[in-house]
Amino acid sequence: MNKKINNVTIKDNIVIKKNNSNIIDLYNYLDSVGFDNHPKIIDYDENNIRTEFINSEKYYEMTEGIEFIKVVSSLHKKTCFYKDVSKNKYRKIYDKISNNIEYLKKYYEDIINNIEDEIYMSPSHYLLARNYSIIDSSLKYSSKELKSWFNKVSMKSKERVCTIHNNLSRDHFIKGDKSYLISFDNSLVDTPILDLYKFYKKEGFKLDFKSLLNEYNNNFELLDEEKMLLNILISLPPKIIMIEDEYQNCINIRNSLNYIYSGINIVS
Repeated sequence: MNKKINNVTIKDNIVIKKNNSNIIDLYNYLDSVGFDNHPKIIDYDENNIRTEFINSEKYYEMTEGIEFIKVVSSLHKKTCFYKDVSKNKYRKIYDKISNNIEYLKKYYEDIINNIEDEIYMSPSHYLLARNYSIIDSSLKYSSKELKSWFNKVSMKSKERVCTIHNNLSRDHFIKGDKSYLISFDNSLVDTPILDLYKFYKKEGFKLDFKSLLNEYNNNFELLDEEKMLLNILISLPPKIIMIEDEYQNCINIRNSLNYIYSGINIVS
Protein backbone atom coordinates (compact mmCIF):
# COMPACT_ATOMS: atom_id res chain seq x y z
CA MET A 1 0.00 0.00 0.00
CA ASN A 2 1.41 3.36 -1.12
CA LYS A 3 -0.60 6.47 -0.25
CA LYS A 4 0.06 10.13 0.54
CA ILE A 5 -2.17 11.97 3.03
CA ASN A 6 -1.26 15.62 3.60
CA ASN A 7 2.38 15.54 4.76
CA VAL A 8 2.37 11.82 5.52
CA THR A 9 3.35 8.99 3.17
CA ILE A 10 2.20 5.43 3.86
CA LYS A 11 4.40 2.87 2.15
CA ASP A 12 4.55 -0.87 2.80
CA ASN A 13 2.65 -0.45 6.09
CA ILE A 14 5.11 2.18 7.29
CA VAL A 15 4.18 5.81 7.96
CA ILE A 16 6.82 8.28 6.79
CA LYS A 17 6.81 11.85 8.10
CA LYS A 18 9.27 14.73 8.07
CA ASN A 19 11.75 14.44 10.92
CA ASN A 20 10.78 16.25 14.10
CA SER A 21 13.28 15.70 16.90
CA ASN A 22 10.69 16.89 19.42
CA ILE A 23 8.48 13.93 18.54
CA ILE A 24 11.32 11.49 19.15
CA ASP A 25 11.99 13.02 22.56
CA LEU A 26 8.27 13.12 23.34
CA TYR A 27 7.69 9.45 22.48
CA ASN A 28 10.70 8.45 24.58
CA TYR A 29 9.27 10.46 27.50
CA LEU A 30 5.79 8.98 27.08
CA ASP A 31 7.26 5.48 27.06
CA SER A 32 9.19 6.26 30.25
CA VAL A 33 5.97 7.16 32.11
CA GLY A 34 4.10 4.12 30.81
CA PHE A 35 2.03 5.74 28.06
CA ASP A 36 2.58 3.63 24.97
CA ASN A 37 -0.66 4.52 23.17
CA HIS A 38 1.20 6.07 20.26
CA PRO A 39 2.74 4.59 17.10
CA LYS A 40 6.14 3.00 17.62
CA ILE A 41 9.10 4.61 15.89
CA ILE A 42 10.75 2.12 13.56
CA ASP A 43 13.71 4.30 12.63
CA TYR A 44 14.60 7.82 11.62
CA ASP A 45 17.26 9.86 9.88
CA GLU A 46 17.92 13.57 9.49
CA ASN A 47 15.05 13.90 7.00
CA ASN A 48 12.29 11.48 8.00
CA ILE A 49 10.74 9.54 10.84
CA ARG A 50 9.24 6.13 10.08
CA THR A 51 6.59 4.74 12.39
CA GLU A 52 4.37 1.68 12.37
CA PHE A 53 1.09 1.79 10.45
CA ILE A 54 -1.93 0.87 12.58
CA ASN A 55 -5.02 -0.71 11.09
CA SER A 56 -8.18 0.88 12.45
CA GLU A 57 -11.23 -1.07 13.58
CA LYS A 58 -14.76 0.27 13.13
CA TYR A 59 -16.70 1.20 16.27
CA TYR A 60 -20.01 2.79 17.04
CA GLU A 61 -19.63 6.55 17.49
CA MET A 62 -20.26 6.58 21.24
CA THR A 63 -18.05 3.52 21.82
CA GLU A 64 -15.30 5.21 19.87
CA GLY A 65 -15.83 8.38 21.91
CA ILE A 66 -15.47 6.48 25.19
CA GLU A 67 -12.28 4.76 24.04
CA PHE A 68 -10.97 8.09 22.78
CA ILE A 69 -11.56 9.94 26.05
CA LYS A 70 -10.05 7.07 28.07
CA VAL A 71 -6.76 7.31 26.21
CA VAL A 72 -6.78 11.12 26.53
CA SER A 73 -7.31 10.88 30.29
CA SER A 74 -4.50 8.31 30.48
CA LEU A 75 -2.14 10.68 28.66
CA HIS A 76 -2.96 13.48 31.09
CA LYS A 77 -2.83 11.30 34.18
CA LYS A 78 0.53 9.71 33.42
CA THR A 79 2.26 12.97 32.56
CA CYS A 80 0.78 15.38 35.13
CA PHE A 81 2.85 17.31 37.66
CA TYR A 82 2.64 20.57 39.60
CA LYS A 83 4.71 23.62 38.78
CA ASP A 84 5.07 27.13 40.17
CA VAL A 85 2.73 29.70 38.71
CA SER A 86 2.76 33.46 38.99
CA LYS A 87 -0.37 35.28 40.11
CA ASN A 88 0.02 37.40 37.02
CA LYS A 89 -0.79 34.41 34.81
CA TYR A 90 -4.21 33.96 36.38
CA ARG A 91 -4.85 37.70 36.08
CA LYS A 92 -4.02 37.57 32.37
CA ILE A 93 -6.41 34.64 31.86
CA TYR A 94 -9.12 36.47 33.77
CA ASP A 95 -8.67 39.69 31.80
CA LYS A 96 -8.61 37.90 28.45
CA ILE A 97 -11.84 35.98 29.09
CA SER A 98 -13.53 38.97 30.74
CA ASN A 99 -12.73 41.18 27.74
CA ASN A 100 -14.09 38.51 25.42
CA ILE A 101 -17.32 38.28 27.43
CA GLU A 102 -17.81 42.06 27.32
CA TYR A 103 -17.08 42.11 23.60
CA LEU A 104 -19.66 39.37 22.91
CA LYS A 105 -22.25 41.10 25.10
CA LYS A 106 -21.89 44.33 23.13
CA TYR A 107 -21.77 42.45 19.81
CA TYR A 108 -25.04 40.61 20.42
CA GLU A 109 -26.75 43.60 22.00
CA ASP A 110 -26.06 45.63 18.86
CA ILE A 111 -27.35 42.82 16.62
CA ILE A 112 -30.56 42.33 18.59
CA ASN A 113 -31.22 46.07 18.77
CA ASN A 114 -30.95 46.30 14.99
CA ILE A 115 -33.20 43.27 14.54
CA GLU A 116 -35.85 44.70 16.83
CA ASP A 117 -35.98 47.85 14.67
CA GLU A 118 -36.91 45.79 11.62
CA ILE A 119 -40.54 45.74 10.48
CA TYR A 120 -40.22 42.31 8.90
CA MET A 121 -37.56 39.97 10.27
CA SER A 122 -35.69 37.60 8.00
CA PRO A 123 -35.83 33.91 9.02
CA SER A 124 -32.27 34.05 10.37
CA HIS A 125 -32.94 37.22 12.36
CA TYR A 126 -36.13 35.73 13.76
CA LEU A 127 -34.25 32.57 14.77
CA LEU A 128 -31.57 34.61 16.51
CA ALA A 129 -34.09 36.90 18.23
CA ARG A 130 -36.07 33.92 19.54
CA ASN A 131 -32.92 32.52 21.14
CA TYR A 132 -31.19 35.72 22.24
CA SER A 133 -32.11 35.13 25.88
CA ILE A 134 -30.08 31.91 25.98
CA ILE A 135 -27.05 33.72 24.53
CA ASP A 136 -27.44 36.45 27.14
CA SER A 137 -27.83 33.89 29.95
CA SER A 138 -24.70 32.05 28.85
CA LEU A 139 -22.67 35.25 28.92
CA LYS A 140 -24.01 36.21 32.36
CA TYR A 141 -23.19 32.73 33.68
CA SER A 142 -19.65 32.92 32.27
CA SER A 143 -19.09 36.35 33.79
CA LYS A 144 -20.31 35.28 37.22
CA GLU A 145 -18.33 32.02 37.22
CA LEU A 146 -15.21 33.78 36.00
CA LYS A 147 -15.21 35.98 39.10
CA SER A 148 -15.66 32.92 41.32
CA TRP A 149 -12.86 31.10 39.52
CA PHE A 150 -10.46 34.01 39.91
CA ASN A 151 -11.22 34.31 43.62
CA LYS A 152 -10.39 30.62 43.96
CA VAL A 153 -7.08 30.64 42.08
CA SER A 154 -5.73 34.15 42.71
CA MET A 155 -3.74 33.07 45.78
CA LYS A 156 -2.47 29.75 44.40
CA SER A 157 1.24 29.35 43.77
CA LYS A 158 1.09 25.96 42.01
CA GLU A 159 -0.80 24.72 38.98
CA ARG A 160 -1.33 21.24 37.60
CA VAL A 161 -0.03 20.69 34.10
CA CYS A 162 0.53 17.70 31.85
CA THR A 163 1.49 16.76 28.32
CA ILE A 164 -1.42 17.72 26.11
CA HIS A 165 -1.95 16.63 22.52
CA ASN A 166 -3.13 20.13 21.56
CA ASN A 167 -4.84 18.98 18.36
CA LEU A 168 -7.34 16.40 19.54
CA SER A 169 -9.87 15.03 17.08
CA ARG A 170 -11.27 11.64 16.30
CA ASP A 171 -9.19 11.74 13.11
CA HIS A 172 -6.15 11.58 15.38
CA PHE A 173 -7.43 8.54 17.24
CA ILE A 174 -7.07 4.96 16.06
CA LYS A 175 -8.60 1.90 17.68
CA GLY A 176 -6.52 -1.10 16.63
CA ASP A 177 -5.12 -3.78 18.90
CA LYS A 178 -5.39 -1.00 21.51
CA SER A 179 -6.19 2.72 21.51
CA TYR A 180 -3.71 5.07 19.84
CA LEU A 181 -3.30 8.83 19.58
CA ILE A 182 -1.40 10.06 16.54
CA SER A 183 -0.17 13.43 15.21
CA PHE A 184 1.53 14.80 18.33
CA ASP A 185 3.29 17.56 16.37
CA ASN A 186 1.53 20.37 18.28
CA SER A 187 1.87 18.85 21.75
CA LEU A 188 2.99 20.94 24.69
CA VAL A 189 2.88 21.08 28.48
CA ASP A 190 -0.17 22.94 29.78
CA THR A 191 -3.43 22.54 31.69
CA PRO A 192 -5.44 19.44 30.73
CA ILE A 193 -8.56 21.49 30.11
CA LEU A 194 -6.93 23.01 27.03
CA ASP A 195 -7.16 19.62 25.32
CA LEU A 196 -10.75 19.11 26.47
CA TYR A 197 -11.94 22.57 25.47
CA LYS A 198 -10.31 22.51 22.03
CA PHE A 199 -11.79 19.08 21.33
CA TYR A 200 -15.21 20.22 22.55
CA LYS A 201 -15.08 23.32 20.37
CA LYS A 202 -13.99 21.36 17.29
CA GLU A 203 -16.35 18.40 17.46
CA GLY A 204 -17.05 17.31 21.04
CA PHE A 205 -20.22 19.41 21.27
CA LYS A 206 -21.73 17.19 18.55
CA LEU A 207 -21.29 14.15 20.80
CA ASP A 208 -22.62 13.31 24.25
CA PHE A 209 -19.76 15.32 25.75
CA LYS A 210 -21.27 15.23 29.23
CA SER A 211 -20.94 11.43 29.29
CA LEU A 212 -17.43 11.65 27.85
CA LEU A 213 -16.47 14.16 30.54
CA ASN A 214 -17.84 11.85 33.24
CA GLU A 215 -15.73 9.02 31.82
CA TYR A 216 -12.68 11.29 31.78
CA ASN A 217 -13.21 12.23 35.44
CA ASN A 218 -13.59 8.57 36.38
CA ASN A 219 -10.06 8.02 35.12
CA PHE A 220 -8.45 11.37 35.94
CA GLU A 221 -10.58 13.80 37.89
CA LEU A 222 -10.30 17.48 37.13
CA LEU A 223 -9.62 19.77 40.06
CA ASP A 224 -12.40 22.15 41.12
CA GLU A 225 -10.73 25.17 39.57
CA GLU A 226 -10.12 23.22 36.36
CA LYS A 227 -13.78 22.22 36.17
CA MET A 228 -14.81 25.82 36.74
CA LEU A 229 -12.59 27.17 33.99
CA LEU A 230 -13.68 24.47 31.55
CA ASN A 231 -17.34 25.27 32.26
CA ILE A 232 -16.67 28.96 31.68
CA LEU A 233 -14.99 28.32 28.34
CA ILE A 234 -17.66 25.88 27.21
CA SER A 235 -20.39 28.38 28.12
CA LEU A 236 -19.00 31.17 25.94
CA PRO A 237 -21.23 31.45 22.86
CA PRO A 238 -19.48 31.55 19.49
CA LYS A 239 -19.55 34.75 17.48
CA ILE A 240 -22.20 34.43 14.80
CA ILE A 241 -21.25 36.39 11.69
CA MET A 242 -24.04 37.30 9.28
CA ILE A 243 -23.39 36.97 5.55
CA GLU A 244 -25.47 37.71 2.45
CA ASP A 245 -26.60 34.10 2.01
CA GLU A 246 -29.80 33.86 4.10
CA TYR A 247 -29.99 30.08 3.92
CA GLN A 248 -26.41 29.74 5.16
CA ASN A 249 -27.12 32.27 7.92
CA CYS A 250 -29.90 30.02 9.21
CA ILE A 251 -27.59 27.02 9.16
CA ASN A 252 -24.79 28.91 10.95
CA ILE A 253 -27.14 30.22 13.62
CA ARG A 254 -28.68 26.79 14.19
CA ASN A 255 -25.22 25.20 14.51
CA SER A 256 -24.16 27.91 16.96
CA LEU A 257 -27.33 27.43 19.00
CA ASN A 258 -26.69 23.67 19.13
CA TYR A 259 -23.23 24.48 20.47
CA ILE A 260 -24.68 26.80 23.13
CA TYR A 261 -27.40 24.39 24.24
CA SER A 262 -24.84 21.60 24.46
CA GLY A 263 -22.76 23.77 26.79
CA ILE A 264 -25.79 24.51 28.96
CA ASN A 265 -26.48 20.80 29.28
CA ILE A 266 -22.90 20.16 30.41
CA VAL A 267 -22.65 22.88 33.06
CA SER A 268 -26.19 22.46 34.41
